[in-house]
Amino acid sequence: MKQVFHILSDSTVNSSEKVLAIRAGEKHFGFAVTSPDAAELYRLAWYTDASMEEEALQEIYKNHPELSDSYARILVGYDHPQSVLVPQVHYHQENAPQLLKAVYGTLDQDLLMTEYVADWQIQNIYTVPRETTEWISRHFATGDRWHTYTIGLKNTGFIDPQGSLAIDIRPEDFSLLVTKGNKLLLAQTYSYSNPADVLYHLLDACRQFSFTQESVQVLLSGLITQESALYRGLYNYFLHLKFRDSGWLLPEGDQQYPLHFFTSLNDLARCVS
Repeated sequence: MKQVFHILSDSTVNSSEKVLAIRAGEKHFGFAVTSPDAAELYRLAWYTDASMEEEALQEIYKNHPELSDSYARILVGYDHPQSVLVPQVHYHQENAPQLLKAVYGTLDQDLLMTEYVADWQIQNIYTVPRETTEWISRHFATGDRWHTYTIGLKNTGFIDPQGSLAIDIRPEDFSLLVTKGNKLLLAQTYSYSNPADVLYHLLDACRQFSFTQESVQVLLSGLITQESALYRGLYNYFLHLKFRDSGWLLPEGDQQYPLHFFTSLNDLARCVS
């Protein structure tokens, strides 16, 4: 298991006055301890592994005793890709399992969840591995939970009439939200092995929705740096590239980390019911 980054700042604030934000995916687990308004960051860690199953999760839990503290609020984000977004006017609860099976095949070992994204009039139907949800429930029973696309839509500061591609990069996959004006056009997670894979999916989205590379806004967050081959490839194809930085001020000594590394955790910490 690899720890990508770890931040620890001095804080005299009692844990019961803090928020714990957790993001769990197929190959990653990260958490941040913040102030209630998500403006201040106290602790943060991010791990990746070939398979983030119960054994790996339990090891992280043992290595971070702060995870067992009491918090004013616990927020959990599931970054699993099996999701179907349905306009509320077309949503029927009894059809939810069939929709997911039609897109992703048999999901008998996963737990089906749904959540309503009110601002977008969309129902998010998704699944999470049962082992993961049961582990989360045992250790964070009071946590509020959302899917990664719901979290992204709750934090849309990227509505643009020319179209926006909001990308969150992880070591082996990335999530993509495509919007134009106040319309959601696509929410998808893709695997990649090299920068050309990422570029292909972005150019395909532009083709599919008639965006021009000169006008579309490409908003980046996650594990990408301005010096990386991926960024250079995007720079060669898109005119408007922007990093979505988290609003956190990092402790002295941790400022070598780009602020956009932590945007997904900051988005979650800012979520409200």
